[in-house]
Amino acid sequence: MTAIANLDEFILEETDDGIFLTVTGDDEKTLKLRVTLDDLEEIVEVIDEVFGLEEDEGEEAEESAG
Repeated sequence: MTAIANLDEFILEETDDGIFLTVTGDDEKTLKLRVTLDDLEEIVEVIDEVFGLEEDEGEEAEESAG
């Protein structure tokens, strides 16, 4: 397993071959990973659990109105 410390940049791109997430650390080490929508959903869930995602104010207004 490879780890990238101090994430510096990430790029998400969709091609004919699939969805790719490219991450680069501040040490210039880069990994390009083929991911699925399920993978991306899981990544977002983990980030939310660890850091907490802030909702957009527009989304909050919609939720409280609905």
